[in-house]
Amino acid sequence: MSLSHRYRNFGGPKAPEAKESDANVAVSEDQQLEAFEKGYQAGWDDAVKAQADSVTKISAEFGQNLQDMSFTYNEALSKLTLSLKPVLTEIVDKLLPDMAQRTLGPQIVDQLMDMIKQQPHQPIEIVVAPSNVETIQSLAEDKLSEPFEIVTEPSLGDGQAFVRIGEVERSVDLEAILSGVREALTAFFHETEQETDNG
Repeated sequence: MSLSHRYRNFGGPKAPEAKESDANVAVSEDQQLEAFEKGYQAGWDDAVKAQADSVTKISAEFGQNLQDMSFTYNEALSKLTLSLKPVLTEIVDKLLPDMAQRTLGPQIVDQLMDMIKQQPHQPIEIVVAPSNVETIQSLAEDKLSEPFEIVTEPSLGDGQAFVRIGEVERSVDLEAILSGVREALTAFFHETEQETDNG
């Protein structure tokens, strides 16, 4: 009896099995390609999301840093401004009045020169505080060719005067200007203090 039934036949390929194998290989390749595409797309989506998250985080941190810098700058500016208050107050209270008194004479002369052009050969009257008489007298003698009269008025301040030529009168009020500067300075520092208190 032959032993061929005991051994497997490795002879020719079987057609039906080959078709099944090709189909399995084709399905397997499609599945692998689909799995690769899904994996690639998932990786791409993760990378895009990570980048978007990173940009959002950086933007938030940058915005916070800008806000902190702005607050720090404004706080420093407020403190610097408030530290200047005593110096500026001293200038307005002491230096400017002295300058105003020294510039009162030139202001009066300027006003008079303008008025003389409009009304020549009219009597000139200069009304000033008693403390300014000597200064205005010597300045007017140097600058004016027309005769003039100086009248003292105790109610006038050191930075105030009236000039009259004929019926026309003008006032020189440097004290009003100084008062305006004082009020503006007070308002400015009040507002700065309010901003500092409110943060």
